[in-house]
Formats: sequence, C-alpha cells, structure tokens
Amino acid sequence: MLRYGLNEGLVKNLINTFTYEFWVLPENIHHIDTQSRTIPANRNGKNYIIGPGYVESDHDAAVSVSVGLNGITIYEHTLENIYAVLVYETTIKDLIHIAIVYDEGEPQLFINGKLVKKGERSPKTYVYPSGMIGGQPGLFFNGDINEIRLWNYCRTEQNLKELMNTKLSGNEAGLYGVWPTPPVNVPEIQRTNTKSQNSQNKKSRLNKNEAIEVSIVIPSRNKYPLNLFTLYSLEQQTFNPSKMEVIFIDDASTDQTEEKLKGYTAPFHFKYIRNDKNLGRARVRNLGIHLARGRILIFLDAEMITEPDFVEKHHRLHQSKTNLIVSGAMHSKGIYTCIFPEFKRKQINNISTLSKHNKEIFTKVANFKYPCKEPYPLLQRSDIAREIIKELSFEVYPWFKSITRNFNADLEGFEFPWMAFLTGNVSIRKELIIQAGLFDEEFVQYGYEDWELGYRLYKMGAKYIVSSDVPTYHQEHPIGQSKWKEAINNLGLFTIKHHDIDVLILGLELAGLSDLLTMNKILGEYKILVRSNPEQYQKFQEKFICILETIYLLLQIDIRHINILGAAGFGSDDGKELQKDINSIKGLKRFSNLTNLLEKVMKSNKKNNSAN
Repeated sequence: MLRYGLNEGLVKNLINTFTYEFWVLPENIHHIDTQSRTIPANRNGKNYIIGPGYVESDHDAAVSVSVGLNGITIYEHTLENIYAVLVYETTIKDLIHIAIVYDEGEPQLFINGKLVKKGERSPKTYVYPSGMIGGQPGLFFNGDINEIRLWNYCRTEQNLKELMNTKLSGNEAGLYGVWPTPPVNVPEIQRTNTKSQNSQNKKSRLNKNEAIEVSIVIPSRNKYPLNLFTLYSLEQQTFNPSKMEVIFIDDASTDQTEEKLKGYTAPFHFKYIRNDKNLGRARVRNLGIHLARGRILIFLDAEMITEPDFVEKHHRLHQSKTNLIVSGAMHSKGIYTCIFPEFKRKQINNISTLSKHNKEIFTKVANFKYPCKEPYPLLQRSDIAREIIKELSFEVYPWFKSITRNFNADLEGFEFPWMAFLTGNVSIRKELIIQAGLFDEEFVQYGYEDWELGYRLYKMGAKYIVSSDVPTYHQEHPIGQSKWKEAINNLGLFTIKHHDIDVLILGLELAGLSDLLTMNKILGEYKILVRSNPEQYQKFQEKFICILETIYLLLQIDIRHINILGAAGFGSDDGKELQKDINSIKGLKRFSNLTNLLEKVMKSNKKNNSAN
C-alpha cells in the first residue's frame, strides 16, 4: 500500500500498464510545456501531484503528473531528461476526477470518467509509476487531494465510472494501493485577535450549497501589506458571504505576499493563486474570469479598501439591467495605511497632518523612526472594522473629479463613457465580458488594456454608471518609474485595433493640445459636423484623421505639437485647403472648440516655418 510518506521512489512491481486515479482541485497554475518525446521539458513551474521518480537505466522511464488550474501534464523522467508526453490545457474550477492510464507504455488521460486525450507510446522498455505522492521536498502539490488510487491494470471508461464515486473496501481486484488524505496545504487558522477568530467561525458556517453570486477578482504584485488590509475590508461586507468569493491572484510577487497570504482564512469563499511567472495585467485578470463562479464579477485592485456595503451595492445595481457596467473608481479617495522605506520626510509630515484628528494613528506616526527598512503599518485589522478609514481619507485623482463634477452618474454628454472601465473598482456580468472576448492579452505592458475592453463593451451596447455609492480608498504607496513609453506604445496598439476617431483623438490631451473636457467637446462637435454635412466635409475628415494619427506618432518620439502638418506630409496646397475648411466651419457658428484646435495645429506649422 502507498503510505503517507513522500519519498516512495518507483513502484517497480508495476511495469508499462497501470492506472492512477485521483480527485483533485489545484490552487495555482503550472507551466505549460510543449508535448514532445524528443524535446526536453522545463524542469521548473510544476505542480506535481505525482512527483518525479528517478531511474537508474537508460532503458527505463518514470511517470509523474502535474495538475494546475490551467491543465494537466503527464511527464516521463529518463536517465538524462524529462519529457512532457501528454499535455492537456483546460480550465479547472472545481474538484474533478482524473485518471492517468498507461496501456503497454501508451499514456491516456481521462477526466470525470471520459477519455480526453492519448499520448504516444513510450520508446523505453520499462515505464514505472512513481510513488512520490504530492511531489517531493520543494515540489509539493498546491491544492486539495481527496484520494489517490493506483491499479495494476489498464482501466476503461466503464471501470472508472463504476467506482469513481464509491468508497473502496481495499480488497478490490487489481487495486495496488490507495492513499486517503485530507486536503493538502490546509491554511493555518489565524488567531491574532478576536476578530480573526470570528472570521474563522463565520467561514465554518459558509453554506457551500448556495450558488456564488459575486466573484471578486484581485490581482496583486508586490502589494503587501496593503493587500491584507483590502482583504480585511472585504471581511466586513454586509453581503451574504456564502454567495461571494474572492479570487486572489499573486502575480509572481517577490515581497511577503506568498508567505503571509497563502494561509489567510476568510469568512467568504477564498482562493489564493500563485503565478510563478508574471502574467501581466490582461492575462492575470483573464485567469480570474475563467475561475470565477459568480454571475457578477467585481475587479478590485489589491490596494483598495472597501466600505461594508460595497459588494451589496454593486450586486444590487446589476439587478435591473443585464448590460450594465458599474464603476466606482472615479469616486475613490486616498489613504495612508503604511509608511514605506521609499517615502521622504515631506510625505511623512503630510501623513502626520492627515492623521492629526485620530490620536492613535497620530501617535504611531510620531513614534515612527526615519528611515525604515520595511513597511511600517499604521492600521490594524480592528481599525478596518471600526471604519476609521473615512476620517483618514483625502481627495485624489483630480482628472476623475473633472468627469464626476461635470457629468451625472450615467455620463450623459460624455463622449468617452468607456473610460469608466477602470479595473481598480468596476463590476460587470460575467456573460457580458465573455461575450466581449475578455481582456486582450496582446497588451503586455502598462496601460489601456482596461479601456480597450471597455471600448469593445461600449460598442456592443453596454451602459455605464459611475456610482458614488461604491467608493474605494486607495492605499498610497511608492510610485515606480514613469511608464510613459509603455503607455504610449499601448495607446498605439489601441489605435491599431480600433482605428476610430473616438480612440485616435486621445492623443490631443496627451500632447497638451487640449484638456479632457475640451477634447470631449471637440469630439462631440466633430461627430455633429460629420452627421449634418456628410458629403461637404469628406476631404476634411480625411485630413483630420491624418492629423490625429500624426499627433500620436509624434508622441512616440516625445515631440508634442511641432510642425504637425509638415510631419503629416501636408504640402502648401493641403494647408490652404485645410484653412479654407476651417473658415467654412467657423461660418457655421457651432463648432468653436473644433476650429480652435485646428488653428493651434496651423500655428504649430507656422512657428516651425518661422524658426527655419
């Protein structure tokens, strides 16, 4: 019989024909190798449920199995290399039954009793199953394992379905061994204070039979301990915890996130996923979407603190419409919950001023020793429960405020409602985001991956609400190096995918030729002009699009608005025609913002000519 130990080595009593069975739910993704018997696989990134056994002869191979949220891989280990002999990519959301069947050296994969894929027959004389259950030291399986069975023959679909849901007596014909075990890596209960104990008690009362209504997707990269405060705020939700889940994706953090949060317990359904490699903003959120069980998805940044009715209000707003997108990010405020080593004295003095009305926090700031080597928390779990967040918060994001002050909640009159698709705090029905095609994973660097999806949703007819009822509090942290170049490159990708005036016009603000509100008026006027004069200004439309394209190209080389017409390839005749169109549009007396912009463009050309 297989024992509870890890280092069982090879099961040499079984050769070439055998069957593994197990019920399993992984907690993280694993590396996807290329299926091949000639190209060695990568030795890293495995989530071994059956660990590698080592052979002593070039005639032998040992079988191992890795299972991740993104699929299943069967490996064979030879004297020199490891080969991925069967690779099956799929999304695993729930506990599933997996069977690895070897039939005279040919690997076969069954899921829930059904054959899904076969691999090539092994060229080795002897293929042995490994007895290294759960991996080996340093390679433990992350997830839940209900039972592992090992049989001495090739089991069929009928064999599997007959017994997969039946408790074995241990005397079944052909059963070599069975390994019963409780879930692997069961999180340790945190008992740091009474609130933590209460959270654990709530968790034990979760009704697992209730359908999940809301899935909260939180990607996190190097945001500890801010991400812990975010989770603490979600513990306080008034929404039924049995109907909500938090999918926390640690995107290859190098700070204490894995150490501190892997064992986190919560009063709601909680899933911690660790990526060995950084997937990036688009891919990591798509992973969360695939894993989500709720009908409504809330995307939340790892450093956002929520109010107690945050989930309840997001959920309530979606009950009247199926094509609604609820955004609260534009109503976010700032808060300091930690002092970081990167903070300067001036910033610490500012924190002291902000906390002067809270004696406890003010004292913590006063006791802070500058400089520090690690984050210095100003809050604790109980502070989140006491809702002192509001009194410590302050106004931030003036750019967002210019929108919320000038337009109502449904953004009537705002030409860019899709700008409200901000993944720091936004909710949407899962079926709608799947229909739109999820986040575009070609956006691998910083910026615009959220707006690009928001724009696709907008063109599909989605309706946006910028709600002040679901605010969040952004925990201020050190600002990394400027990502201007990455953002400009992603804007270029945005314009390639959507070569529309609505997207091309974004370059006006970035180039300093317009502020947001004026840019909004320019786009509105342009659309009215085109609708009311579809034939008269066709050539003008072509010139205007060319000007916007050129403004973006100049941004790529960090030139804002010098000689725009020359850079666009306009000759003197083109300039004269454009001026004629400007004068004609001026005569209509309805398009002053559009004509003012065009005159700026004309002046940029004249300044360049005079300089020459």
